[in-house]
Amino acid sequence: MISVTKKSNHITKDTQEMSILVSMYGLSFMIKKGELQKFFEYQIKLVNPIFIAEKLKSIIAERPVLQENFDRIKLIYHHNLNSLIPETYFDPETYKTLLEQNVKLLLNDLTDYNYIPYIAAYNTYVKTAPIAAQFSDKTSQLINLHSATVFFDHIEQFQNKAHNAPIYEIFLNIFPNDFQIAVFKLEQLQVFNHFEFEDADEFLYFLFFVLETLEINAQQSHIYIFGIEESDDIIQNIKDFTKNISIIPPKNPSQIHNYF
Repeated sequence: MISVTKKSNHITKDTQEMSILVSMYGLSFMIKKGELQKFFEYQIKLVNPIFIAEKLKSIIAERPVLQENFDRIKLIYHHNLNSLIPETYFDPETYKTLLEQNVKLLLNDLTDYNYIPYIAAYNTYVKTAPIAAQFSDKTSQLINLHSATVFFDHIEQFQNKAHNAPIYEIFLNIFPNDFQIAVFKLEQLQVFNHFEFEDADEFLYFLFFVLETLEINAQQSHIYIFGIEESDDIIQNIKDFTKNISIIPPKNPSQIHNYF
């Protein structure tokens, strides 16, 4: 379990907010109280939604700060049980059928969606109801998100919209054993995918599979990397492919940091 408290220069309102990242690695929390931020995570291996919900009960019991009321709570789900649906084809009554074409859903799975104006698409995904239920009475504003939704928010901030921008812009959101990739050609989304990997070689296999499929030339592209430090072996291997990279370093003492 990692825990840290620090002062933030970005929080100006005297509000109390909490973000919870629910992932294959466990649970990560970011609590913002005015100008202060408190981050801590619980690493849980081989989890399933029911086990996570039960573990959350014990975490809340041992952390009094989690028992307080918040102005806003965000639940962010990080997994590959999601699918992007262009706005043109989205229907709130039938989107689950389209999601099932890309994701294997269980009988009791609950689904949700977030609209992403930047790419004019809906991100549809599976959510964990037992976790949301434990915080429903702690706030008047409970927000469900998928990590890909937040990823695209970051992409919009960093994408180069200059006239001399490269033809292809590749965005990598890297976690300890999985990553998301979004590829844009002339500012239009071409591919979004999510891969799991065991080591740097397997990571590079998936990355180059995507780039070769799209026939991307290294000199015509720029890669933006979220989630890891420049000293990471993955960065060094990418540099062998291209020097056209930008690294957005972690904000917290964990690789699971991009969502708060």
